[in-house]
Formats: sequence, C-alpha cells, structure tokens
Amino acid sequence: MRRIVAVLVVALLALTLVACGGGASEEEPVTTPDTGEAAPPPPVEEEAPDLSPLEEQVYEPFPVDSELGVPTAIQSRLEAGQPMIIVFYDDSQKTTDDQEQIIRSVTETYRGLIDVVSFNLGSYVTQDSAGAMTVQAGLSDDETAKQVLRLIDADHLDVRFTPFMVIVDDQGYVTWRYRGISDDKSLEREVLRVTE
Repeated sequence: MRRIVAVLVVALLALTLVACGGGASEEEPVTTPDTGEAAPPPPVEEEAPDLSPLEEQVYEPFPVDSELGVPTAIQSRLEAGQPMIIVFYDDSQKTTDDQEQIIRSVTETYRGLIDVVSFNLGSYVTQDSAGAMTVQAGLSDDETAKQVLRLIDADHLDVRFTPFMVIVDDQGYVTWRYRGISDDKSLEREVLRVTE
C-alpha cells in the first residue's frame, strides 16, 4: 500500500511540474518569411499638446520701466493691488473676437475680483505674415504708445504676436502668460489662482 501511495505522489508531482512549465524544452523562435517589403514603421506616440508653446511660466514682478513707466490703466491697478488680465490684441485678426468672448465669459463670473486691461496693438504696430512686429510711423508723441511699445519689447513682456495675455496678482506679480487663443478652463483656473 505504501508503494501505491508513493507512486501516486510522484506522479502528481511530475504532472504539477509539467503543468507549471517546469519542462526543459524551449520553444523554437518563430521566423517570418522574407517577402522583400520593408517592415511597417513603429506606431507614432502622441504627446500631450502644449497649449502655450515656448512660453515659460515664471512668477516675477510686473516689469515697470524706470524711464517711461507703464500706461496709467496698469499703474493705477498695480498701486491699488487689483488683480488684472492684460490683453494685447490686434483687432484686424480673426482670433480677436474669439479670445474676447472667452475672456468675457470668464470675467463675468468673477466680476469685481479681477479687471481686464486691453491694448489694441494694431494701432501701435504692424505685423507681417511671419508675425514680426514693426512700430508704425508717427507715434513718437503719444505717451501711452511709447509706454505700450516699451512694455511689449523683448526686455519686458516680449510680446511677439497677438493675442497675448498676462495675469497679474494683487501683489503686482506676473503669474501667467499666454500666447494665442486660450481655452476658458485654463483662463478660469488662472483667474481663480489670483483671486482666492
């Protein structure tokens, strides 16, 4: 009887070992016949879209020019500690109405908590098809034009094309910059950040 039980135990162990892959046999690699055609390219991995390309988000004081200052619409809000969205646009562009509608829908919800200050750069500069801006002639006497042009240069806000938005908090710090048309969710998130 002991021999029968011992044989059964050995048989069960052998079956368990084979069923669990304990066999020493290796599978032969599968080879595909050469058809002379090139292999298909690997699938392209999609990256998440960058909603504001090339725009580094930094927390820095709003750039105030020591010689010319800033336009009074901005200076009065900086002195009062009022958060604001500063929008640079060109009313000759088709995107202006779309961006204006997005800003209006967000700021209606937060009326009184944040101000919108906008500048039509189309009245100060011209923009070519590549997006390069050049100053219009005859603006040397306009103080606001001088201040806006100094504000959009590379040493200050570096506005290269429109629409361009900057959000400034109640301490006078730039908390968000955006080139192009923003979506309402991102804009609302940034408005909440500076008003709460």
